[in-house]
Amino acid sequence: MNFIKTNAHWLLLTTTAIGSVAATAFLMKAVGELPKNLEKFQPKQVSAKKMPPIDLSGIDAAEKLIAAPGQWENAHPSLLFVSEPYLLEADGPKRPKEGSLHKHSKTGDPIPNSWFLQYKLALRTSKIAVEDTDGDGFTNEEEWAASTDPTDASAHPPLVTKLYFVGQKETHNRISFLQYLGDTAKPESLKITVRRDDSPKKSQADLKIGEIIPETEIKLVSFTLRQKSDSGVTGSKVDGSLVNFIDGKSGEKSDAEIKGKPADFVDKTVSLRLNYPKETKDFTLKPGQTFTIGASETYKIVDSSATGATLKNTEDKEFQVRPAQSE
Repeated sequence: MNFIKTNAHWLLLTTTAIGSVAATAFLMKAVGELPKNLEKFQPKQVSAKKMPPIDLSGIDAAEKLIAAPGQWENAHPSLLFVSEPYLLEADGPKRPKEGSLHKHSKTGDPIPNSWFLQYKLALRTSKIAVEDTDGDGFTNEEEWAASTDPTDASAHPPLVTKLYFVGQKETHNRISFLQYLGDTAKPESLKITVRRDDSPKKSQADLKIGEIIPETEIKLVSFTLRQKSDSGVTGSKVDGSLVNFIDGKSGEKSDAEIKGKPADFVDKTVSLRLNYPKETKDFTLKPGQTFTIGASETYKIVDSSATGATLKNTEDKEFQVRPAQSE
């Protein structure tokens, strides 16, 4: 015990040295095992796999669509999320293609809305029917009536629709049958006396069958011996012989009764006017004559009256020409 007390400091130093050596040895061992222990906590490395190339076709397609926006593939009558338009008419709302907002200003016939929409005309414009969209001298309603394109100036109704009746002048040439001399059994030998009632001097002429009245183109064609009842005496007969004439110019025929009703040849002169914005022209014609308007429309005067004229084209189709209506 005395030894321990006497050498306690050496014993403490020795114990401390031994502990230090042991601790150092343990620490060296731990340091040596540290890499191995750290490997336990490290994640296992996975071998890298080759990734497929990224598909960018969708982005390319989107860029093209953005650069050139497309159109709806299906026909939409209005905006995609907006109701199609309706027109309020007297009998209720209707789709634009249904019904008729406009009527022909002269005939009163309804013009279908679908016709205006077909040619992209402004349907809701109040005066669109009487406007001249293509500037060819015909209104849209006239183009509709003739089934022509109101947006094409080269396609327009016939110019005859712009032809108006101005009037007619009649000149009568009445021929009276006054007497006949000769053998009625031989008509070719008869001398027949006629008179031009409408000539200034009421000139007379003695003719044989086949001869022409002087200063005219009227020919004596035939003689017919005839009797008729005398209205003043019961059962009595009087001479009612006839002569027949023909106008060599017009081909018109007419009969004259002896001392009775004269033959009457009417010489008509018809006045027409082409009232077209691109051409205004007057025509003075007689029945049977032909005339041309525009580049290729040819017509023949068939007949006329106090209210209009009748024409025929080269295909023998008739047209009635009336006086111009006051606007």
